[in-house]
Formats: sequence, structure tokens, C-alpha cells
Amino acid sequence: MKARNCTDCRRRIHEEEKENFLRAEYSMMKDMGKSFAVYAISAVLMTMIRRGRSKKYIQQMYDDMCFIFDTPSIMGKEVTTTTVMKMLQDEYGIDWDRVNVHLESEKEFVSSTKTLVKERLRSKEVM
Repeated sequence: MKARNCTDCRRRIHEEEKENFLRAEYSMMKDMGKSFAVYAISAVLMTMIRRGRSKKYIQQMYDDMCFIFDTPSIMGKEVTTTTVMKMLQDEYGIDWDRVNVHLESEKEFVSSTKTLVKERLRSKEVM
């Protein structure tokens, strides 16, 4: 029987930990992406409401934005935040440096996150 090499074991454990860390990071990024999409959609819709757009217009715009977020490619072109931002900057002169975001306070974030985690845990118990 061949003895295990401690260096190999440490390397394997390190790789597993790195993989777990990256999965957790991806999960956080995915959650943040959805949160920012919701913030962006709510900002656009509020702007349209303040400009007097109709309820039907607002609902159609919401449907259109959900379609864009949910569609990986349109007419053979990949739709990602990076590609859309570049197109808007190049074709419409959008200055992304002007974007200033006012998010909820840390206290509100912690409270809403705790509620979200509880809801997710409850929904898993139901399954």
C-alpha cells in the first residue's frame, strides 16, 4: 500500500476550497445581478411614470426589459450587460460615469436579507 503524500493532500484540499469559494462568489454575483436588474427596472419605470406614460406603456416596457434580461441572444447576437452598455455608449453617447446609485442603508439591507433567507429556507422545507 502506497503512503499518501501530504503535499498532494494539501494541494487537493486547497483546490477544493478554492472551487467552493468561487461557487459561493458566483452565487453572490448572481444574486447581486438580479438585485441590480430590479433596481434598474424600477428606476426606468419610475422615470416613465413621472413623465406621464400610461399604465399599458409601463407594463409593456417592463415586459420588454424582462425579455432582454431573460434572452441570452437576439438575432444571433449575445446580449450581455457589457455589449449593451458598449452599444449605448457608442451609438447614443451614454456616459456611464454619470450613474450614481443610492441603495438602501446597511441596516435595511441586513434586515431584508435576513427576511429573504428565512423565506428561502421555508420554501425548501415545503419541498
